[in-house]
Amino acid sequence: MTASATSVKAAKASATPKGETNASLLLRKAEGSYAFPALDSVANQFGRSLRDLLRALGAPAIQVERASADQMSFAEWSAAAAPAIFWRYHAPPLKGPVLVAAARSLILQLVDIFYGGKGQPAAEREDLTDAEERFAARLGRDMGLQLATAWGEKLAVEPELDCVTTDPAKLAAVRADDEMFVQHFTLRGAPFEGRTITCAYPLAALRGIAGADVIETQAANDADPQWSNALNKALRDVRLPVRSVLARPEISLVKLLALEVGDIIPLAMPRHVPVTVAGRSFAVGSIGEANGNAAIMIEEIEKGPNHD
Repeated sequence: MTASATSVKAAKASATPKGETNASLLLRKAEGSYAFPALDSVANQFGRSLRDLLRALGAPAIQVERASADQMSFAEWSAAAAPAIFWRYHAPPLKGPVLVAAARSLILQLVDIFYGGKGQPAAEREDLTDAEERFAARLGRDMGLQLATAWGEKLAVEPELDCVTTDPAKLAAVRADDEMFVQHFTLRGAPFEGRTITCAYPLAALRGIAGADVIETQAANDADPQWSNALNKALRDVRLPVRSVLARPEISLVKLLALEVGDIIPLAMPRHVPVTVAGRSFAVGSIGEANGNAAIMIEEIEKGPNHD
């Protein structure tokens, strides 16, 4: 290394405050407190992902409005969210969990839409049905994938859902007085107007990644944003035929030729029925009813040859 190169490096080091390393993209010490500038872009991406997820679940006009972040204790955050559904994620390399909360009534509305309803607000109650619990777990897994994507350009965080509960006391990884960095997302548009989803990080977990290596974004590898947006919009508007065969009765040719108006063909309704999309096997579901409408609840998504 030449003397000039050494002096340049030393000058840069002296101009960088203690702790303002490459990791300062994630964490910066400011006026005796911690600031998290990189979490702005993480929140923006997560907000867009939430919007797309809710639209896919049956609310095509929904918008997600991101509010400013706050710092508060875990007790204050959980009390403000109640009555709520809480999701806890184990998210290495963060030195603590990632927590997400949504109004319990939002889950009830989403389940109603999922089964063919219009998402009308339901009466508040503490216990969830088995279908609602399964839906909440599935939604939690989807949000975990979105969080991983939102962090993708900053840090390789891999949130893994490990708890879904309506009782904040069961989120044992945090204490009542632990300080949290809380991001707020407000839903706009019927039928979820004003509902909120919050994402909370323990400050200790964020401080623990001060020495982590930040992933550098390579702009040269990014697709043209205008082209990507147009492609994504076109793909979202594609309509695919969804079908389910409820029964396939078989009768002899003699009985078929003897059928008259008013005759009855008995059907044996199976517990599980196949669901196809564009002629391809997509899922297996069970037959039921929701809000007076016949409905099929997805029990299992079929996996392709590459498990995708």
